Amino acid sequence: MHVSIEKASAWLGVAMLGGFLVMFWFIAGLVPPMSPALTADQTARIYSDHDLRIRIGLALMILFAWLFVPFLALLSRQVRRIEGYWGVMSLTQVMLSVTFPFGFSLCALFGVAAAYRPERNPDVTQALSDMFWFIFVGLVGPLITQVVILAFCVFIDRRQVPSFPRWFGYFNIWYAVLGVPGCAIYLFKTGPLAWNGMFAFWIPLTVFCIWMIVTAIMLTKAVDVEAAERQARAANREWEPAA
Repeated sequence: MHVSIEKASAWLGVAMLGGFLVMFWFIAGLVPPMSPALTADQTARIYSDHDLRIRIGLALMILFAWLFVPFLALLSRQVRRIEGYWGVMSLTQVMLSVTFPFGFSLCALFGVAAAYRPERNPDVTQALSDMFWFIFVGLVGPLITQVVILAFCVFIDRRQVPSFPRWFGYFNIWYAVLGVPGCAIYLFKTGPLAWNGMFAFWIPLTVFCIWMIVTAIMLTKAVDVEAAERQARAANREWEPAA
């Protein structure tokens, strides 16, 4: 049961990724992102013309964002296994994991607020929309820190059978590097580093999806490694001579 629950938690992360793409892309219709160079009137018109679908899609994001938690809890627990105790890395991983679903919920709240009253001043709607995209695309620090910690743990895991293969550490570094341009959206309104640009949105979104899938696979394998360790310890105890 323990193994089944943890593997289900790993795959729940992938299921939620697919669900969020549906909510954000096909229901809310916010992909491709609107341009940050739009005027207040143009931005308000988008939210006015699509207010219901935006509110439905983002309301679902707010409702289901916390289903990412079992995936993140499993990730934090595997970091703890490598570290050997609840140390700085594993506790940091836990605390940063809290920001992941909270960030989704917070940005969705601003998006819902932007679409909630189409009759309001367009400048207010644009400000709410800006906050939505600033958080959704630009809040990359917590996730980058998480994957850097995970990569470091992979590299320091010297056990005979490590939880993760060494290439997974380099994979996380690759993802961290490609995710950094997202923090540049606060400086640009056009070009590849704007919130709708290639380097700030499309590449990070693509590598995030790849990271979620690969990490889920690696977590299921790590669960098997841990289960094998428990079975080996139990077998050793059975064969220990009585004192």
